[in-house]
Amino acid sequence: MLYPYAEFPGTLIVTHSQMFEDNTVLVHFEQPRDWGFKEARYVLPSGEELYNEGFTKEEVIRNKQIISNNKELIMAYAKIRSRAHD
Repeated sequence: MLYPYAEFPGTLIVTHSQMFEDNTVLVHFEQPRDWGFKEARYVLPSGEELYNEGFTKEEVIRNKQIISNNKELIMAYAKIRSRAHD
């Protein structure tokens, strides 16, 4: 399940998973385009890109900057969400 984290100008939507048993969190970026959505998925804490459909190199740099600037907060929210499912 993905939980809302933030919506940025240009309708970029960032969501995250709960924290998994291995202390990782999935972070999902989504942005509408004329024929559907751009989507990308990253894993925290490493910030590794798992999937990218439609984001440009510049947008990937921006996505990774958002992750870098918000990693601690996203991880904290995800940990809270995982406790809610226990």
